[in-house]
Amino acid sequence: METLSLSKINNFLRTKTLGQKIIIFTTVDSTNSEGKRRSADEPEGAVLLSETQSAGRGRLGRQWVSPYGKGIWLSVILKPELPAFKIPALTSVAAAAVCLALERVMPSQAEDIQIKWPNDILLNGRKIGGILTEMQVSAAKVQAVILGIGLNVNLETQDFPEEIRPLASSVYLETGRVLAREQIIAFILNYLEKLYFEFLKDDLSETLAVCRSKSAVLGRKIFLIDHGGGSAGQIRGAEALDLGPRGELLVRYEDGEEAAIISGEISLRAQQM
Repeated sequence: METLSLSKINNFLRTKTLGQKIIIFTTVDSTNSEGKRRSADEPEGAVLLSETQSAGRGRLGRQWVSPYGKGIWLSVILKPELPAFKIPALTSVAAAAVCLALERVMPSQAEDIQIKWPNDILLNGRKIGGILTEMQVSAAKVQAVILGIGLNVNLETQDFPEEIRPLASSVYLETGRVLAREQIIAFILNYLEKLYFEFLKDDLSETLAVCRSKSAVLGRKIFLIDHGGGSAGQIRGAEALDLGPRGELLVRYEDGEEAAIISGEISLRAQQM
């Protein structure tokens, strides 16, 4: 099993900021946690990669399986001088970049790559990746954003816990192809830099175009799951109508009420809940 090669990443990297400093670890608890610890001392665009994570995290504190040498466990340290309310759109920016990178390395599967709002990357309808965006805020000002990307590249069935095998997958399991992780990493950073710089100029047009075209939810019946307050686990059915100007999900509930959802968890199948 080949370990990540910095020189191979640099062969494909075309960025000016993102990835100009890349640190590769053998193991960390999670690249996002390491990014938080290092954010004050590292430049914007610093990238942390690890061959494995001992405590990889997804959204809502869920465990992220990170076997050695088989996936991309990556975090980028960003320092946008923007108000906190604009930061959630970075999840859409990253999701679009991942889709564009995967299309580039496997164009024959382009139509099978989708985004399940807000942060899941699907291939053939099964989850192969996710985005975890975390803010560090001080005195009401955003100090740093740690943008985490987990992508199951060459994982095999036995790498996943039994309980998630029906839903989780990898590029290898869906296509039969073993891909070089370095090329995918570089392409993700190339697309991410372009879309991130546009985001800083308040231009999400390309990001939203990709997210709409790749959406697994728009035009479909979905189930929104509320994990907050005293109504944890409450489920509401809705139709996903469109994405709003900041990547929020516009929905129409079954009672006709329309709403813009900034973040949350959704399911496409009632029996998953």
